[in-house]
Amino acid sequence: MLEKTREQERHSSHDRRSRMLRCVMNRNLTVGIAGHQKRRGLDWNWVNATLRAELVALGGVSRALSSLAAGADQRFATVALELNIPVTAVLPMSGYERFLRGKDLARYQVLLARCEQLVLDGTGRPNEAFLAAGHYIVDHCDVLFAVWDELPAGAMGGTGDVVEYARRSERRVVHLNPMERRVTAT
Repeated sequence: MLEKTREQERHSSHDRRSRMLRCVMNRNLTVGIAGHQKRRGLDWNWVNATLRAELVALGGVSRALSSLAAGADQRFATVALELNIPVTAVLPMSGYERFLRGKDLARYQVLLARCEQLVLDGTGRPNEAFLAAGHYIVDHCDVLFAVWDELPAGAMGGTGDVVEYARRSERRVVHLNPMERRVTAT
């Protein structure tokens, strides 16, 4: 049995990712986000730089979808807006801001003022509404960006649930594992 060196494996993975990304380049793409809000040891500078690099490399992005949750969602929306990509805030329910505090709430308000808004009818339990917003983003994007450590969701509607739904829906996923500083695309 042949064993690949890490270098060969890295290039092979990069080649597959490059082929996948080339096949969707130069189109009017809609991208979405699912990601962690907080994680001990997460390097947000790496996340920001990697989101920027991946969005630029993808090319042809005409719209970004984000629920503007704390963490990855807000960072994704910020990067998209900096790249002049219009952002639609997919809000799980009216009054969604009540789930944010401090700097996260302040960033949310600044971002929300710069986004188109779509408020979903999340009238049930909050986690059901968060999951519905994640499903909406997956259903309406061409490529989902997932800032995720690959652990199961901590509660219904978490990143793991949204990524699993995207995979079942055969949606393209650009996965940024912030704990390992690794990017893969499927």
